[in-house]
Amino acid sequence: MSENHSEFHDPQGPIHSGSGDQNIYLYDSIRESVRAQARGRRRTPSDDLRWLKQRFVAPPGLAIARTTLADARTALLTGPPGCGRRTAATMLLHELAGDRAPLTELEDEAADPDASLSAVKVLPRHLFVLDMSSSNEAVFRARQRELLAFRAEVQKADGHLVVVLPGSLAHHVEAELSRYIVRIERPDGREVLAAHLAAEQITLPTDRLDHEDVEQHLTASMAEITNLARMTVEARRSDPGGDAESWFLEAISACTDRRGEVAEVVGKHARGRARSVLLAAAMCRGATSDAVFFASHRLVKQLGFEEEPRLEQDGHHDHLVSLGIEVTADGRVEFDKLGYDQAARDYFWDSYPDLRKRFCGWVHSIIRDPLFTGRDRMNLVDHVVAASLRTNSPAHVRWLIEQWVFPESNARSNPLQDFGVRALIAGLSDERHGRFFRRMVWEWSTSDDLPAAVGQILVEVCTEVIAPRFPAQALVRLHQRARREDGRGDPTARQALLELTSTNPTLWRLLLDRLANDAARDNNWPMDLYLFLALADPTHLIRGDRPLITDAVVRPQLVFLWYRAMVAAGAPAAVPDPVRHRVSHWLAAAVQPAPRDLLLGLLVEAAQQNLPLLGFLHVSARDWSHAGDGRAEVAMRLSQLIDLAQGLQPTDYLFDRMPQEAAR
Repeated sequence: MSENHSEFHDPQGPIHSGSGDQNIYLYDSIRESVRAQARGRRRTPSDDLRWLKQRFVAPPGLAIARTTLADARTALLTGPPGCGRRTAATMLLHELAGDRAPLTELEDEAADPDASLSAVKVLPRHLFVLDMSSSNEAVFRARQRELLAFRAEVQKADGHLVVVLPGSLAHHVEAELSRYIVRIERPDGREVLAAHLAAEQITLPTDRLDHEDVEQHLTASMAEITNLARMTVEARRSDPGGDAESWFLEAISACTDRRGEVAEVVGKHARGRARSVLLAAAMCRGATSDAVFFASHRLVKQLGFEEEPRLEQDGHHDHLVSLGIEVTADGRVEFDKLGYDQAARDYFWDSYPDLRKRFCGWVHSIIRDPLFTGRDRMNLVDHVVAASLRTNSPAHVRWLIEQWVFPESNARSNPLQDFGVRALIAGLSDERHGRFFRRMVWEWSTSDDLPAAVGQILVEVCTEVIAPRFPAQALVRLHQRARREDGRGDPTARQALLELTSTNPTLWRLLLDRLANDAARDNNWPMDLYLFLALADPTHLIRGDRPLITDAVVRPQLVFLWYRAMVAAGAPAAVPDPVRHRVSHWLAAAVQPAPRDLLLGLLVEAAQQNLPLLGFLHVSARDWSHAGDGRAEVAMRLSQLIDLAQGLQPTDYLFDRMPQEAAR
């Protein structure tokens, strides 16, 4: 059975109960749970760019790449692994176009040979990053066949494209594209670390980076140097009274690989119980000694170790001492070496791949234990998710998420929901496996019987976690959910979707495009009518020097969708009230002379092939003109355009001499 179809079965048996934190709810609402666990306020592309600029060190070769991209609107980057090519690509695009142009990371196209660049929507001044640094040969060859045609589309839209090539295949690039290849070299590790620390207001002594214990870290990948800086910041947070050098030394210690030390300790303890104590202590570091004991005891039982009678074994305290595990004055388990618990977790997940699924089942079985505090449980979730993702087992994390967020049948509440949310956010945020979890969220969004609580989680993670980096993917998932929800969410997927499109012109276009394409395929959903009417805000369409209503792509889509809206329930008598209301809004916006014919002409064009629809527009305008804010000249102009659409000639265009009755 493949990993993606692994089966888990709930372990049977009682969970220890006793004194301790009985309330395992951590947040009052799903929204609070997602927002708090997404680690701060929602980041925007501008926030990310600002963060990146403060820490970016230009690598050798960037100037040549900049010139190539400016001249050809295309650059293909190659270079040694870990030199920061992906970051360089992002910086190059933003330097040219700023942070307001739409930027799309072509992630699926970099991972799936069956994905196609021809299906990618290219908008005006669009920026694209295609990072194939980790792509296999099948993906590389599939994308190369499409790249020339896609590049032409990007150029036609005044956009820019940066491709990060897989190092081992760069020499296979076709001749027509090879002229755009630029090699990026590794920037100086000292400068990169110093820039990251300076952005956090941490300054090390000038000679500190010359020490031998630092050298191996400064020659590591850009990701590892970034992690060293992050650990220094974490050390400052843990010890605000220290100084920069002490924080840095602690970070160096934390980043040191201690798996060899763990292997040596494990080798001295051949019995399963002692090893279970070590794993439980590493997974539950910071929990009480009793909590660690019962967690390890549960693991022993689940793995089915054959043991001598309990009183003939070493006691729990003896195990802790022999394993080098400390118990603090308040009874909590700690390790004396920073990073040792991480090394222990890595050791067990690496050494026992056949037990990884069962380790996850064990975590699920102990997370309710009342001896754990809320923080203990969150740490446990973080540890099992990190271990599973590090060892390329995202399906194990998915199983845990679905155990924790899907309510049990007939359950009035779900006390494990916050842990599922935490695991989901971690999965979505993971650089290697985020795509797996976005696919999972998409599957949820297309489910017709998704529980309401899971639907609300979907809405929140799309808005808070997916949208900042993959806005188009968030839009697709919210759209699918909006079609199926019952409207009782807070916010609903519909509300979240419209909020997303109201602040992002690119997403507004993408949603309009989806609505038009689905309507053309007769893929009709009742919700789509209401989404279109929300998008068809006349004040938005006529704003600016180049109003959207005049756009060569947008205008035909508006015409088509207005036609579908007006015939949705049959015209004229059964046209839904929201359609009548939006027509009235367009008539009101047409009071201004400048956009009058743009608005009215589009409505008439949408209805001109259907005489009842033209009649509906005429009656709507007549009724509106009689209302308090109505204007007779707008109704008259609409009537004239209707006559022209039918091949009739109007008799008079001078509104100031037109009797009021003419508008009736």
